[in-house]
Amino acid sequence: MDWFKHAFVAVVLGIGAVGLAAADTARPRESTCAQRAEAPGRAGDFVSAVARESLAVVRVLASGTEEWNVGAAPSEDVPSRGIPAQWTSPPDRSLASGFVIDQEGYILTAAHAVAGAQDMTVVLPDERRFRPVLVGLDRRTDIAVLKIAASRLPAALIGSGSGPCAGEWVAAMGAPFGFENSVAAGVVSANPRFVPGGAGVPFIQTDVALSPGSSGGPLFNLRGEVVGVNSMIYSTGGYGGASFSLPIDLAMRVAAELRSTGRVHRGQIGAASQALTPELAPAFGLDRALGALVIRVEPQGGAAYAGLRGGDVILAIDGAAWMSYPDIQERVAAARPGTELALAIWRNKALVQLKVRVAEAVEDLPRPAAVTQSDNDARLGLALAERGTGQSLGMLPAGIYVRSASGFARLAGLRFDDMIVGVNGTAVASLKDFDSALQATQDDDVVALLVRRGKLTNFVPVLRRPPRT
Repeated sequence: MDWFKHAFVAVVLGIGAVGLAAADTARPRESTCAQRAEAPGRAGDFVSAVARESLAVVRVLASGTEEWNVGAAPSEDVPSRGIPAQWTSPPDRSLASGFVIDQEGYILTAAHAVAGAQDMTVVLPDERRFRPVLVGLDRRTDIAVLKIAASRLPAALIGSGSGPCAGEWVAAMGAPFGFENSVAAGVVSANPRFVPGGAGVPFIQTDVALSPGSSGGPLFNLRGEVVGVNSMIYSTGGYGGASFSLPIDLAMRVAAELRSTGRVHRGQIGAASQALTPELAPAFGLDRALGALVIRVEPQGGAAYAGLRGGDVILAIDGAAWMSYPDIQERVAAARPGTELALAIWRNKALVQLKVRVAEAVEDLPRPAAVTQSDNDARLGLALAERGTGQSLGMLPAGIYVRSASGFARLAGLRFDDMIVGVNGTAVASLKDFDSALQATQDDDVVALLVRRGKLTNFVPVLRRPPRT
């Protein structure tokens, strides 16, 4: 079980580097949904759609996968990406879903289900098994592309346009708990939806019940068109709650770049931001909830050199009219490194013009500056990093942080950027302290780790396993 309770927090997002955003602007989308609202609704009969999509949905079995928390601000208590692991599944194994996107064997699935996998198997609907090649993955959007040595495969029908509207019927297909070709239906709650820890990526929120094994499967409409890729849920317990899927147009753009170059190239300007909400707008002297509110400017980044400050509101780029938050993110992310962007800034109730140089976002996930792996770390299923005061940039206290968790550590709920402050009642502040404390334990002992996550500090029991031979 996860020994930390889930908590919602304010979204903290990086501009540009946080990922691509939906291409559709707010007004055309609202118009499209208004037109659909005038047409009579239909009941959620997915029989024909399921018959078609079931031919393209696959199971993805992976072992040795890593644990990571996409896009979370380092010091915040943000629920992890993904659908909670099945408690009875073996350590280091994951079960996910995916779907074929063309006849030549390319498969779309969830990145969190295959990241770091030492071994993978794709199971087709006819029970044929293949060892796939990982073409590439993108952690921010939680998309991975696999390739199997098969041809003439039934491919999913990929949707197009502005995506589903709130209130529209949708269904998910996957292999929850290993039960392949299972279907769950519901309605769209909101589109787009930005979630805490979601790195500024727009999601489709639904009330479709997703369970372990559903990650990476398709979300489709009554016409059988795939409109999203199932990614994660928010829940206070169990598997009920709000479900989130990545819009298919964004997923396919990411997949195309992964197939072309193996990674997703993004621009970034070195600032963190959040959407300007109707509640916040009056405090900044604005009567419209558009733009990106700057939270933090990274030292020595393009934004800092341009004079951007925390509390500025980016209203538009390159002479455009007022832009929505997703549009601003997409514009920065799509900019070529080395080019300049002209920003229209609202500061102290006055308009300011700035030019900022774009850099390439080379990291998909924040990495500690110094990373060390010891035998003791491995026996707990942890990769740990020590951050000194010079490496934290004032955002994180110095100490020992989890870089990745697998096996029993992952099952205990440990995840990326948890801070370890004690081992069996002994305070630890460095990897040397950690190793010394672990020397007093034996294989198959339960080790009590004192773990700090955001404002919460809990003891977490982790079984120490013998070294692998």
